[in-house]
Amino acid sequence: MIRKHILSWSFLCALGLAAPGCSGGAGAPAYEASATARRYPLTGVVKGVDAGARQLSVSHEAIPGLMDAMTMSFPVKEAWAVDVARVGDRLTGTLVVDAGRSWIEGVSLSKPPAGEQATGGASSATDAGIGPAPGTPLPATPLRDQAGRVVTARDFAGRDVIVTFIYTRCPLPDFCPLMMTRLNEAAARLRKAGRRDDVQMVAISIDPTRDTPEVLAEYGRQHITGEEGDPFRRWSLLTGTPDQVRTWAQFFTLTYEKERNEIAHGLRTAVVDREGRVVGVLRGNQWTTNELMALLPAR
Repeated sequence: MIRKHILSWSFLCALGLAAPGCSGGAGAPAYEASATARRYPLTGVVKGVDAGARQLSVSHEAIPGLMDAMTMSFPVKEAWAVDVARVGDRLTGTLVVDAGRSWIEGVSLSKPPAGEQATGGASSATDAGIGPAPGTPLPATPLRDQAGRVVTARDFAGRDVIVTFIYTRCPLPDFCPLMMTRLNEAAARLRKAGRRDDVQMVAISIDPTRDTPEVLAEYGRQHITGEEGDPFRRWSLLTGTPDQVRTWAQFFTLTYEKERNEIAHGLRTAVVDREGRVVGVLRGNQWTTNELMALLPAR
């Protein structure tokens, strides 16, 4: 157990003493919740630590009224928690969802009993590697779009492609919904630059059992913005069989597992050139639209 150490550290921070890690320092995000913020108890197991981003990857139990058990990376309010946490630690805390942000706070950590392997939520690491090397051609595996049409990488030949992974039930605003927002921002900038017709936006669902073409069509009508007439003119929301989707996810080293109602997943967004070759891959959700646009080949 390390609970006593954590409580002592928290107490020093509360007193305002100069304890290292009591604040995130310059540039740290503000963790002041608004009056409309929602809070949920969170229990799970630490699967990864990203000190630079001040995030913990947590395989958490189901959160009633919000989401199934899954593995996700969360910003953490208490900087000391990132310094102290180790893979396998049991974690409890509060998930705060506030408009377009989410984070965990009130963290408590403990070690599993000797000889017991910590389990919880889901079991797979979600961010191993970053993806295929530049120049790697896309898989030939077919998928289906929101209209039920068979789609392969060849269907996008002659256009650059921005591809990401989502699922329609994703409840956290800074995960799958944020990916759609970033692609909408990129599409708006491309239209303004006169590049409306040479870049395709592609989102692949990692929940193919639930995300049928009909579900994706409705999701697209709700989340694709700025397109006149047909919202899918330059957008494709793709699904397929579980094996087909997994082939694409594995190509981008996106690991996810689904067992009963559990989903463990990471985030990948990539730019592909008009010959169907990878230009670059962005991991997680910390990247900006500027970074995404910088990967697009100049035309």
